[in-house]
Amino acid sequence: MGRGLILLSLLLGLLPFSRVQAQQYYLDLSHQSLSLPSRTVCVTQVVDGRPGKPVIGLVYRGLANQQAAVLFRRGLEVELTDFLRQQLPARPEDHTVVLCLRQLRVGEQMAGITEKASADLAADVYEQLPDGYHFVRSVAAHTSARALETTYLHAEHVAQLLQKCLEQLTTYHWPTTPTRPALTLAQVLTDSPIAIPAANAAPGVAQAARPAILQEAPRPGVYYSFGQFLANTPAPGLQAMADTVSFGFGAPLARRLWRGVPRLRVRILNEKNHSQSAKEIWGFSDGRQLFVQHEKEFFPLHRYHDFFTFVGETPPDVVYMQSRAQSSAAVMGGVVGAMIANNANNANDHTAEPMGYSVDMHTGQAGQFPNPLLPPPVRNDTAYIYLYRYADTAATPVSFSLDDQPVGQLKLREY
Repeated sequence: MGRGLILLSLLLGLLPFSRVQAQQYYLDLSHQSLSLPSRTVCVTQVVDGRPGKPVIGLVYRGLANQQAAVLFRRGLEVELTDFLRQQLPARPEDHTVVLCLRQLRVGEQMAGITEKASADLAADVYEQLPDGYHFVRSVAAHTSARALETTYLHAEHVAQLLQKCLEQLTTYHWPTTPTRPALTLAQVLTDSPIAIPAANAAPGVAQAARPAILQEAPRPGVYYSFGQFLANTPAPGLQAMADTVSFGFGAPLARRLWRGVPRLRVRILNEKNHSQSAKEIWGFSDGRQLFVQHEKEFFPLHRYHDFFTFVGETPPDVVYMQSRAQSSAAVMGGVVGAMIANNANNANDHTAEPMGYSVDMHTGQAGQFPNPLLPPPVRNDTAYIYLYRYADTAATPVSFSLDDQPVGQLKLREY
């Protein structure tokens, strides 16, 4: 390896989360309601078009914080269809639509003494006409909340997301729908024509199937929203200034893995060269490299096929936190108490270790990559290897090798 290079490898087999099958938590929408006074549609059916049809998410249950898979007791399609039919009964003037889900995810994350519950929903909407199903538009929404215990919030969040998504149809220009190709229900399930959140499109206008960020080089500037990122149209009058600072905190293993890897310090400047808060921006580009904000930090964003990935940090290690809490609370004397305390002290804290994330191209939210809710890949020995070059001033490229064979070079300020 050349001087000034840092090698960070993330073994997929060491990811801290695994697919959960033993414990289950069922979402119950029976106590939820929708309020859509301006609605123009009735939903006759919800179909599951999510790739791989994974469980909806993972939550922590009980005093032991055991992970459980989130499901609908009677199945996702049946329960969401029944819920929407009950909440939005058909009226003669309504447009009859089918929702094809492309994303539905709920999750929890420990944050000190509180928890953060989040949820994402994205769907393609099709109007059901005599000759088949005609694409209308894509809808997408995200929500999150903090509480001491958050599992009870997930049913409410799913109802909120359904309402937010259906509200996006109130301004749609319905006469344009019949001009689009008619599909069968089987084609609806396998065809995802849209990858842009409807909330970022003009009312009544269908979005392009491939966003601009996948068709052209990123333009330098600040992306306040995910929609600006997809359209590759940075916010006018703003620029991002970034430099690197040393990074090293968290568990001892995390400190070793991240040692020397640049941590970005970002300033946002307006037209008058005054600083603005960077907390609300989605990401930025320097014209060559994209950066995304995740959990109040910025990470280099890399394209992977038709979506984007980055290496961030694992959330707080719930197992380790629970082990430490049990050790502190142990009022047991003798050998048993000593063994509990010793096991807790020797436990590994995986908080802030490197972890792969991908950006959901419907909602802009980050999720673990590969998806731990899907079956593991056939090969589990794959590794990500990221090379960073220090922000030096030398114009000479730095060469690097793999298995003693030259494989590439890093030029100035390249990743």
